[in-house]
Amino acid sequence: MICAALMMLAACNQKQMTATATVTETKSDSIGITFEIAKNYFFKNDQEIPASPKITTEEDFNKLFGMAAVMGKNGQPTEIDFAKKFVIAIVLPVTNLTTEIKPVRLEEQGDKLYYFYDAKVSEAQTYSTQPISLIILDKKYADKTVVMINEQVTDYYAALDRYMTEQIAGHYAKGEYSVSVSDVVAVNDEDTTDIRIWGDFWVYNYKQVGDTLKCISCGSHPGLMHISQKGKHFYVSQFEQVEDGSSYLPSAKRIFGEHFESFQIHHSNADERETNRSQLLRGFVRDHGLTATKYQDYGWPAKDL
Repeated sequence: MICAALMMLAACNQKQMTATATVTETKSDSIGITFEIAKNYFFKNDQEIPASPKITTEEDFNKLFGMAAVMGKNGQPTEIDFAKKFVIAIVLPVTNLTTEIKPVRLEEQGDKLYYFYDAKVSEAQTYSTQPISLIILDKKYADKTVVMINEQVTDYYAALDRYMTEQIAGHYAKGEYSVSVSDVVAVNDEDTTDIRIWGDFWVYNYKQVGDTLKCISCGSHPGLMHISQKGKHFYVSQFEQVEDGSSYLPSAKRIFGEHFESFQIHHSNADERETNRSQLLRGFVRDHGLTATKYQDYGWPAKDL
């Protein structure tokens, strides 16, 4: 017990910290789907953010999450009986922006389970965290497809950017901030059940050093985003990505179809993409109260924001 207490004290004093889910009460929506919010777990920093939010076995859960018991009442991690329950996990990239994840409600519709949550991002902190949220459900819902819907996202471009920063950025080297830069080639939004956006979608991870945002990692993901609407909220239902290597050209032609030539023009226009990135970064710095005045890619001189 003494060793455990000392270890916890040491962990609390580290600049690099890991967020835990802290709300414990059981929630229910008007449809009657109940869930419990798990507390006192952390995401292991040697693991990639899972592609699926559903975790149905204890073995898979223990690979991804560790226990973060604390002193005092309700300090133990919430018990999870995977014989009867399963977990839906939200894991966001490491960030030093204040991030609050709040489960809102669950709606069952056919073979889908719509999980509405609220992820609010605000000002910068002096340390980094990996925001997570874990909810526990009855295993009778485990075979359903889980659709994640952020309550903050009420237009389809925001849904696209949220998908890139929450689902794609975590597969690259970690920074403090993730920024999505979308070079849109074509849009078909006639059908709100399947809004299609073709484009060259980039994600950049940054760390602030002094007055400069230094790019830690980045990647291009050209393809077709399928976005659906549920009520007033939008979410990415499918992402068809162009493949790598020898499959790049045939997969790009198949996915972009009649927009392929336009995609090639956009993809090769690095100057326009750089202009878009600079404008987005200026807005990101302003909106989050950061002190950065420059940004820099590895091996290149810093540029003014």
